[in-house]
Amino acid sequence: MEKFIEKPNITLYPGITVHKDTTLEYNNENVNQNLKDLVFHSVTRIKGENYESTYDTTINLKDGDVLIYEDEGRGYIKPVADFVKIENAIEELECIKE
Repeated sequence: MEKFIEKPNITLYPGITVHKDTTLEYNNENVNQNLKDLVFHSVTRIKGENYESTYDTTINLKDGDVLIYEDEGRGYIKPVADFVKIENAIEELECIKE
C-alpha cells in the first residue's frame, strides 16, 4: 500500500512575522489598522446594497505570529490556517520524504 498527502499549495502570500517590537500602521478607504506591543487593532467598514457594517477588532498576538496581507481591501489579517515560511515548509516535507 502507498501513502499519499494532499498536493501542497504553492501559492505565495505576502505578510509579516510579528515580534514584540513590531509596529504597523495600515489605512485604506475601508480599513484602519495598527499594531504595537503585540496588540493588533483593526476597524473595517463594509458597505453593500442597503447595509453598512463596522467591525472593530482587537487581537492579542504572540511573538512569532503571522499576519497575511490581503490586497482585496481587508489589509492585514490573522489567518485561521497555519502559514509558514518557505524554508519551514520544505523542511517539514523533507522529513516525510523517506
